[in-house]
Amino acid sequence: MNLRPDRPFLAAALAAAVLSAGAARPAAAPTPTSFDRYHTPQEVRTVLAALHAASPATTTLHRVAVSAGGTDLTAIEIGPGAGGKGRRAPAVFVVANLEGIHPAATEAALYLVELLLRTPDATRDLSWIVLPAANPDAASRFFAKPLVADSRNAASWNDDMDDRADEDGPDDLDGNGVITVMRRKDPAGEWVPVEREPRLMRKAEASKGERGLYTLYVEGTDNDGDGEYNEDGPGGANIGITFPHLFRPFTPDAGPWPGSQPETFGLMKFAIDHPEIAMTVALGATNLCLQPPAGGRPSTFDTRAIKVPEPMAKQFGADPARTYTMEEILEMVRPMAPPGFEITEGMVAQFLGLGAVVNPLEDDLKVYKELSEQYKAFLEAAGLDGKRLEPPQPKDGSFELWSYYHLGVPTFSLDLWTPPEAKADEKEKTGMTAESLEAMTPEAFVALGEQKIAAFLKEVGAPEEVKAPMLLEGVKSGRMTPKQMAGMLKQMPKPKEAGAADPKEQARLAFSDAELQGAGFLPWKTFVHPQLGEVEIGGFVPFGDTTPPPARLQKLLEGQVPWVLKLAGRLPRLALDGAKAEARGGGVHAITAWVRNDGSLPFPTAMGKKNRHVPAAIVTLEGAGVTLLSGRKRTPVNDVESGRSVKVEWLVAAPAGATIDLTLESPNAWGGTTRVSLGGARGGAK
Repeated sequence: MNLRPDRPFLAAALAAAVLSAGAARPAAAPTPTSFDRYHTPQEVRTVLAALHAASPATTTLHRVAVSAGGTDLTAIEIGPGAGGKGRRAPAVFVVANLEGIHPAATEAALYLVELLLRTPDATRDLSWIVLPAANPDAASRFFAKPLVADSRNAASWNDDMDDRADEDGPDDLDGNGVITVMRRKDPAGEWVPVEREPRLMRKAEASKGERGLYTLYVEGTDNDGDGEYNEDGPGGANIGITFPHLFRPFTPDAGPWPGSQPETFGLMKFAIDHPEIAMTVALGATNLCLQPPAGGRPSTFDTRAIKVPEPMAKQFGADPARTYTMEEILEMVRPMAPPGFEITEGMVAQFLGLGAVVNPLEDDLKVYKELSEQYKAFLEAAGLDGKRLEPPQPKDGSFELWSYYHLGVPTFSLDLWTPPEAKADEKEKTGMTAESLEAMTPEAFVALGEQKIAAFLKEVGAPEEVKAPMLLEGVKSGRMTPKQMAGMLKQMPKPKEAGAADPKEQARLAFSDAELQGAGFLPWKTFVHPQLGEVEIGGFVPFGDTTPPPARLQKLLEGQVPWVLKLAGRLPRLALDGAKAEARGGGVHAITAWVRNDGSLPFPTAMGKKNRHVPAAIVTLEGAGVTLLSGRKRTPVNDVESGRSVKVEWLVAAPAGATIDLTLESPNAWGGTTRVSLGGARGGAK
């Protein structure tokens, strides 16, 4: 099998890089310190079992789910009381390789496990639950031949809705062990070679009078004779897009409904069954540490114009014929709530059947932006701050979106590697970015002037119908703010130069040429197809955009995985402080205590406050012979900002010399105890 007559394929650089992952394995179980190659899903389970056997007192294994293909999704828990049925410490849940096409994410998870086991302080009072291979069916394809990047699990799915399922997948026609692309000259084609780099293809721009020259196909034949090629290959759903938030129905690889796949359902059930989970980290496709989550998604309802259905309107005196703002509805509803019961926007939206929250909340975005700057400095210190492709935002239906919007916990992600950004010709630019636009006042935006705004819109590839005068008028009238515009721009795909290749493909090709001796892109070669006639087969070798050469793994892991420990170090940490008793006469005492947050993150996130999924911290008051006159025996604490305290008060009747025990409990933010003497002395907190 040759790429060129003088160079065997397996001797090429990519064989020593990406494709070396599929080489023969030694019989002995691998050690987790061997990060010079990639581990199969079976090897991952073997490694986890060996680590648990070596540290049974501080680790346990969880079977989170069984994949559609019958493979266990095994997670290892490390920390105090791991696996015990009693109260656990707060936990960080790390999930890797949900899409199955990011082998480096699995290696990062294994590296993290090893790092935790040799860093006792990281697990002293914090548990870690690490799932290295969340989509083992798809991940196993990296080690199989022919090599194909496919995120779907092993469930059977009838993609073309005929009388058979999984009957028309790709075929290795040229026998080189790699599934690439076929191109065929076709007057009705949509594709043309890129002018400056004819190895790459781009879509013809019909609006500029271009005509396509080629039709592209995945390498293979029309196995079922329906006129379509490789449209119904083996596999069911991409686990990475099967979660409920913004799930997209009728998508070929998303499954029939959110949570339909056993892997997804198992992951969601596990997370909900473990309220001690205080943070999640996804290793794989996105990087919310480097690129904060983008806003700008259109809301599914207008909070400024809400109609209240007639039956509900009667309950709180609203007029069903008019519209209300969310603030107006809250003012009407809050007096109806029981004492101490907080009515939130999310509760009103759910009660009225309004749409889902689709954009990150401002207070949370501040945290993400602050951490992004710190992460960039962290990468610089590790020598990993070279120019790279911008990470994508989480896909609709992703674990990241579900964790943030539904679980309400701090949610982060790391993508670990992309090919370096290809060098481009420098052109004079406006100097504006979506980030600088976000920070502008309306007055500063108007002062830019129509010409500069028009140039900026062209730079960012704004749609033709979006004009500078329109934006200026919108800002002047108050209908739009620069911040809202920035959010929309962040949702748009990055523009590419007319007639140029996709920036991601340019980066992949440049990396292949410079680092892999060209082995990351197979040159186009003529092949006589049994159905299409003469075609050319070639293109990118699968996994070259997600998977660094194994020789680079160790440095990438050493430089990035420790950041996860730093994230965990910012978790909200609640404690009791300043408890005291004050005599009011007649055996009555006022008890006061403060719940403080010593962590760098708020308790909970702004989204956690909105969706109310995060369990409240509970302060319990107990004492022999003590009668509670006001306050609650169990007082919930729902909101403590970082570095701040919240006061809790009681009025009690008790005999002289009595003591009161106060206990603060939170499944995911620690807690403490303190004792108060009714003689006035302050007890010591623990």
